[in-house]
Amino acid sequence: MQQFADITNYLITQFIGLVILAIVMILLILFMLRIANKLTNYLETQTVKLNNLNEQMLEFKKVLTSLLTKIENIGEENLKLNKKITSLQQELSLLSSDYSENQQITQAIELARKGSSKNIIIEKTGLSAEDADAIVRFHGHDVSE
Repeated sequence: MQQFADITNYLITQFIGLVILAIVMILLILFMLRIANKLTNYLETQTVKLNNLNEQMLEFKKVLTSLLTKIENIGEENLKLNKKITSLQQELSLLSSDYSENQQITQAIELARKGSSKNIIIEKTGLSAEDADAIVRFHGHDVSE
């Protein structure tokens, strides 16, 4: 009977050991599940943040593309304006030289009407001899010079 009691005692001790081991394993599994849930939640929040950043990046890309298009348009307009400015400068230069020439001719006509000679008109206005001669003939008092 002693043997039976020893076997029973041994089995009970083994059973209690197994129950304790099972409880520890269950607790370990529950702890690991809790950590896995926290990690899953963390990954989900990070995924949401990454998606938001990706959407913002796409919006920035659209804005940058729009800005680049506008900059290109401004560059084209700038080239057009530069061409117009160059054209206007050329026209202004022509008008200025015409105006200067007209002033010389007007001054030469006034001098011829006052009786100045061809040589004096050339000296004061810088006109060519042919131009001064023609002005003296048409506007001067004395055609002999």
